[in-house]
Amino acid sequence: MSGSTQESGQVVWKGRPWILPYAAMRTVLVVVIAVGVLILENSMGILFSLQFGLPVLVWTLAVFFIVWILGILNLLVLRFTHLYILRNDSLEIRAGLLTSKTSMIVPTGFSDLELIRSVSNRILRTGDIMIKTQSEKDFTKKMVKVRDPKRVADLIRNVMARPIFRVDENSSRKNN
Repeated sequence: MSGSTQESGQVVWKGRPWILPYAAMRTVLVVVIAVGVLILENSMGILFSLQFGLPVLVWTLAVFFIVWILGILNLLVLRFTHLYILRNDSLEIRAGLLTSKTSMIVPTGFSDLELIRSVSNRILRTGDIMIKTQSEKDFTKKMVKVRDPKRVADLIRNVMARPIFRVDENSSRKNN
């Protein structure tokens, strides 16, 4: 992309929140806590006692399975309701499930870019990118759970920091 001429609106990068490492972390967390609870229930001697016709073991596993499913569904909804499209002349951020909201940020409105990465995010190579704009309302847009956010932030900076030259066709015709 560098060194080549790009047509207006050409897609430079496109992405969605990267949920795979978060799903893996949630799975490990649920399994570790479930094993701990099962060990505790076994030490108390209630693991195989019946509650509402089923052993406590089954109820415990069912509760942790439901918690795990809800956590994964939360991540899936995030992934399918957010889309980020960086073009050579703008950044488009789409978000929403029932009501979709699309924000277009052009270089003339771009103000600042902030990369947010915790220790675990750096290990997983993920992070959030905050885009601030200079407009009447000064709003901030957040791109969440971006895969390789340092590279994406550099791409955004390259697009947004590029000087824009516009030629008024009417004034060029008058000169001829």
